Amino acid sequence: MAGTLTRENLLDRLEVRITQEQLQTRIREMAGEINKAYQSCEKLIVIGVLKGSFLFMADLIRHLDVPCHVEFVRLASYGDAKTSSGTVKAMDLSLPELTGEHVLIVEDIVDTGLTLQFFKDYLESLHKTESLRLAVLLDKPATRQTNITIDYAGFQVENEFLVGYGLDFAGYYRNLPYIGVVTDAD
Repeated sequence: MAGTLTRENLLDRLEVRITQEQLQTRIREMAGEINKAYQSCEKLIVIGVLKGSFLFMADLIRHLDVPCHVEFVRLASYGDAKTSSGTVKAMDLSLPELTGEHVLIVEDIVDTGLTLQFFKDYLESLHKTESLRLAVLLDKPATRQTNITIDYAGFQVENEFLVGYGLDFAGYYRNLPYIGVVTDAD
């Protein structure tokens, strides 16, 4: 079928939306904002939401001045689809005690907001953090289904299917150094 998106034909349908240079410039700017907010803190617990946040988080924390303790959780709401299923699956929520800590959650993209709202509610129900903020690379407000507050956002994007720089299609293309939009796809 000519119109069906597959991992084999995805690169033929990909337009660069955000270049590698644009990503790195904005990430340095975000790190500056975060450094300013946490300049008096002794440490910051940075929690990456896997799998999509790993590249963004690695680049972001390289520019942070405050000592960071890094953790990861694994949540899923997409599977192999191009849109959120609307159901958040908690694959791994193992974390240390966070009471009294400054916590920064790092996510690749906020689409419906359901994943981050789920995780934020989960953390607030178990831990009395000193602060809890959200840093996301991509904000897609057109599809938002929650009132989640994003403290640090890299780029606002349209309601398009994006891949690269951590974002995937059926597990592939996370390794692209830029963010691309899939064009002419079902």
